[in-house]
Amino acid sequence: MKKSIKISLGGIAFTIEEDAYAALEQYVESLKAHFGSDKEAQEVVSDLEERAAELLVEMLAGKEIVTIEMVTEVIDTLGRPEQIISEDMGGQKESSSTGRERSTKHRLYRDPQNALVAGVAAGLGAYFNIDPLVFRILFAVLTLANGLGAVIYIILWIVLPQAETVRQRMEMRGEEVNLSNLEKNVKSEFEKVRSNMSRNRFAGAMERFFSALGRVFVSLGSVLVVLAKVIGAIIAVVFIGIGLMGIMASVLSLFMGDIVVALLPNHSGLTIGQLLATTFDIGSTLWILIPVFLIVLIPFLTLIFLGLRMVFRFSVRGSVIFVTAASVWILAVLMLASVTFLQARSFTIRESVKERFELSLADSTTRTLRLVGDEDFDYGDYNPEKIVRIDDYSVAYNGGFTKIIGKPKIFIAKSESDRFEMSVVKKSRGATRQTAKSSADAVKLEYTLVGDRLVLSPYFYIPYAHKWRVQEVEVTIFVPDGKAIYIEHNLENILSSHQEYCSCWPDEMVGNTWLMDDNRLVKQ
Repeated sequence: MKKSIKISLGGIAFTIEEDAYAALEQYVESLKAHFGSDKEAQEVVSDLEERAAELLVEMLAGKEIVTIEMVTEVIDTLGRPEQIISEDMGGQKESSSTGRERSTKHRLYRDPQNALVAGVAAGLGAYFNIDPLVFRILFAVLTLANGLGAVIYIILWIVLPQAETVRQRMEMRGEEVNLSNLEKNVKSEFEKVRSNMSRNRFAGAMERFFSALGRVFVSLGSVLVVLAKVIGAIIAVVFIGIGLMGIMASVLSLFMGDIVVALLPNHSGLTIGQLLATTFDIGSTLWILIPVFLIVLIPFLTLIFLGLRMVFRFSVRGSVIFVTAASVWILAVLMLASVTFLQARSFTIRESVKERFELSLADSTTRTLRLVGDEDFDYGDYNPEKIVRIDDYSVAYNGGFTKIIGKPKIFIAKSESDRFEMSVVKKSRGATRQTAKSSADAVKLEYTLVGDRLVLSPYFYIPYAHKWRVQEVEVTIFVPDGKAIYIEHNLENILSSHQEYCSCWPDEMVGNTWLMDDNRLVKQ
């Protein structure tokens, strides 16, 4: 078994057999002797070493040790100094029977030797084997058209490396990196140096200027990145704040006390649970509160999660978390929809209960009935501790109980007799006709007839044992022909604007006496 050693060639570590290393070392020494010790010669030798390292890496292809056969093939591919000498003397270059064609990587560089500014167009021309003038014209046209050419040029200037060595310039042109081509390029470039001296000074000045300009753009980009991070942090804090406040408001509103978010007008401390209890027939409002809480909670938790992730940039299995949260949210929606659907059956049928009776005035000769509102109304039988008003309804709370209160509607009509009459129509909804009638019949409206005064409560209420089923109360006062009715101001809010016998608005009717003259009310 041959002895092996470890070496570094072209910046790459290899394990190489001892005889292969001796042949490689002898080849490198012959190169140094052939080219000399000046800077250009050292550069050529360094380029050949890098190319030799690339070829050895390709040949190893999973193997661990470089053999003498590999080294011999690399030397034959790169060429020997004696071959170059024989070519210069008129001989032909020897070809190795074991050598294989290996192409050098074709790479894109900036070409400073043929540059007018930074060598971008010259590098593109060398890479594509096209006259650089084509690319210069293209950049100029794009710059004059919309400024895009200058932007692309600066970006390529920053991104593309400069072809500084002979090997890089050969890679830029797609030439094979070997001894013969390297030497030819060194000689050719040496001749160009003198003719390009003055132009290179100008190009170097321009390059320094645009390099500084490029650094300015890079610095500006860094500032924008920092600004974007600051804005992102502010957004993250906002997300977290909204999430925390939303969760706190949800918990307080649903379970622990007053309605925090005042979406309801004139609210005064009822919880959402207490409001739901006035409508739903379920045994516990938790069947509603828990799904609603989850539906509200999960979006707020998502905001907090996103905010924390934006700030601390931690990595988690986001897909698992989001899928779980989405699944819980969907289940909560389905549960709430199911309970709501079942509850909706309680609103399918509408029934009414009608009651009509004569108003027996103390003095039968009285020709004017005075209709007034009860200014001392106490919500039935108590003064509420808390109350929430929603449109024409109110929910009053006292001593652990809630009561639903609504506003009746008053109509003035013609009596078919010579006496004053009153009709009370109570309407409600229910799952069956029987439950709807029972719910309507349970509605309470307070009124008192004292002399010629009919004192009417401005509110009706629903007893504790009954739920809200869109109850309505219509009160109709029948006035005989030739008799009159006086309407007090405090009834304006419950006086209907759709009066059959008077084309008047409620504010026009109150505070006045109206005579029933044939089929219309006439102001007295």
